[in-house]
Amino acid sequence: MEILRLFESDGRMNKFQNLFKQIICFLSEEKIEYVIIGTVAYSEYAPPRATTNINFMISESDCCKLESVLKEHEIDFIWNPYQQLVIAVKDNSEETKKYPLELSFQITPKGLTFNQPIPKEIFGVADVPVASPEVLVALWCLAVSNGHSKSYYDAQMVIKLQLADVDRCAAVIESLLESDANKVLRSILTGNAMYVDTIDIDEALIMASDLIQTHEEIELAKAHRYQAAQERRRQLYERMQQTK
Repeated sequence: MEILRLFESDGRMNKFQNLFKQIICFLSEEKIEYVIIGTVAYSEYAPPRATTNINFMISESDCCKLESVLKEHEIDFIWNPYQQLVIAVKDNSEETKKYPLELSFQITPKGLTFNQPIPKEIFGVADVPVASPEVLVALWCLAVSNGHSKSYYDAQMVIKLQLADVDRCAAVIESLLESDANKVLRSILTGNAMYVDTIDIDEALIMASDLIQTHEEIELAKAHRYQAAQERRRQLYERMQQTK
């Protein structure tokens, strides 16, 4: 999590850390099983990347329990269009308005288990369960099959760096119900061009030449996409404020 501190002021980071610790405490007290996924999990195994979001994965049956706990402690949250429960750090600074720091929770895909998460220390909290590289690859392949093509590069990078066991990745993906994630994994392993019908953006066609990009080239491309996404997010936020 050191990479976060490079991009954030002390005040914002303190609030983010305190919110994280508070939520972890609630999850433990209520015996809500969870695992950390997304960029934070990626950064535990691969070269770290900056992020403004810590992603959790919980079971569908625990969602109602989590909502009740948050309401009981008067912690505001929303459900975003991606069916994620989002808790944002409360702060009136311009920095926060442009790039809010958030904790987000998404429901575990059908058929997927937490599959022996790896305990890590995050923000001084010991033994935080982090998804294994194999589970991360499976989740990203699933995301690509559902139309989120930028996740292809996350899965690709973990496999290129040999951080995940390919056979275990395949086994985890096999457990997913009603998905084409196995086709995405096969595309990464073979280097063949891939097209998924559900993808309707410029990155839908992923050519084999992408697989021979250097780590620096891929990370630079991801940084550009991240900045573009943050700008779209900022514009959306401004439009929402104008309509109030």
